[in-house]
Amino acid sequence: MTKWYNIREQSAGKIRLETLWIAYKIFGIKFLKIVLWFVCLFIVPFAKPARNASRKYQIILNEHQCKIGQKKTKFSSFSHIYAFACSAMDKMAASCDKRKPIKFTINKNADWEQFQKHIEQNTGMFLICSHLGNIEALSAFPDSSNKKMHAFMQVSQNSTFHQFMMRHNITTNTTIYPTENIGLNIAGEMYDNLQKGDLVMMAGDRTSPNSPTKYETVSFLGVDCKFPIGTFKFAKSQSCPIFSICVMNLGHEKYGIYVKQIKSANVHEMITEYAKFLEKLVLIYPKQWFNFFDFFEINKGKK
Repeated sequence: MTKWYNIREQSAGKIRLETLWIAYKIFGIKFLKIVLWFVCLFIVPFAKPARNASRKYQIILNEHQCKIGQKKTKFSSFSHIYAFACSAMDKMAASCDKRKPIKFTINKNADWEQFQKHIEQNTGMFLICSHLGNIEALSAFPDSSNKKMHAFMQVSQNSTFHQFMMRHNITTNTTIYPTENIGLNIAGEMYDNLQKGDLVMMAGDRTSPNSPTKYETVSFLGVDCKFPIGTFKFAKSQSCPIFSICVMNLGHEKYGIYVKQIKSANVHEMITEYAKFLEKLVLIYPKQWFNFFDFFEINKGKK
């Protein structure tokens, strides 16, 4: 299958996105998602790589669920891709419309208490996110409005949607940095920002297009999968608290925030902690895994 960074946007032209935005402003998010269902009827038949990735993911998910004694989750590749399309619209609404009412619930545990403590003490933190759930919804969380966020993303891979978001974005506390341009100067700049109490965010579930061979393999859903070394080395080099964070769609305009403090000093163990955190949430929210490429490209590990 094609590598994730070689997959280009489908049906995300500037005119289409602006038309959807106008429809959203006039009719609201519920109407827009009805329209999206019909749009997906046209898109999905031509999205063979995404359909194949969804099917493979479901097979591996179901095998792991059987292994741990959990009931199998069944869904079509269409419904999975449609869930992703709805997530993109929620992302648009959360970042571009201050009227959007979003409610949050917190998975309160010891890790959340530590996270909240650092927020209150204005301690800089490195947040390792993923393509599970909808991390962009975090911009609508009240506690985040007082913190400056420096987020890294692969801009060239979804440039049309990124440009749309930049044109309409109402959040003033988030700065986007292309992962393509990370160097020593950026690392130094992030260190300074963290010392001021800012937040730095980077995904840890996709290998880098700049360094595709630099990865560690750890178990995820019973399969040895590739996770990028760079994100975790970068986080470790910043000498600050490190958390993994996911924002999950609970339905009815409500999101759940989950955090896990990454405490290991060894990069492989850091990635293992991260993968276990993602796996736990995937088993709860299986249709919110939005990696539509061959994430499970390595053969299954030993049973």
